[in-house]
Amino acid sequence: MLECVLSEPAGDDGSVSSTMAVDRRDDSERRAVRVKPLYLLAGLLVVCVLAVGVLILFPSLPDPTCASLLARSEEEMVISLPASCARSRTAASDDMVKYLEHERNGRGLLFHEWITCREVPAGGFAFMNDPHWLPSYVPGTYQFRRTVIIVPYAHPVPQGSSIVAEVCLMPWRNYIRQIVGKCDGKFSVWK
Repeated sequence: MLECVLSEPAGDDGSVSSTMAVDRRDDSERRAVRVKPLYLLAGLLVVCVLAVGVLILFPSLPDPTCASLLARSEEEMVISLPASCARSRTAASDDMVKYLEHERNGRGLLFHEWITCREVPAGGFAFMNDPHWLPSYVPGTYQFRRTVIIVPYAHPVPQGSSIVAEVCLMPWRNYIRQIVGKCDGKFSVWK
């Protein structure tokens, strides 16, 4: 900091009759004072961009009545299967796998696992008659919260294929959009 002192000559007793001190800031201090508002402005701009991003990703924020449904949707779903069937992460590629993958991709779902059986259950699966598993308007899918099971509808299980269904997950964004405002209505069976 530069300091400039102007004074009158000292009197006989050695005292200064009047002193005027002027503070002058050097250039680096002036820049530092100007930079602080720029950091504040940049921070505010970042917060605004993040807020707009959240609103774009989640245009309709879930209502509070759906909170319990959203919390429970993270849990692993129990799927009752016959003794001759099992859940598996891997499968050999065949016509049934390609058919189910095409159905999953067409619906925008995420792969979770396969349902394999030694023989196709004659009466169907237990979840098909469970009121918690809602059938889709498009035949061949059953949904319980975020979990969706795709079963072959228009395509019979070919001989030799052990794959009889695919377990998928609905992406969070689509799931929230699906249930918002309907938690106490159609989707109340999932609570």
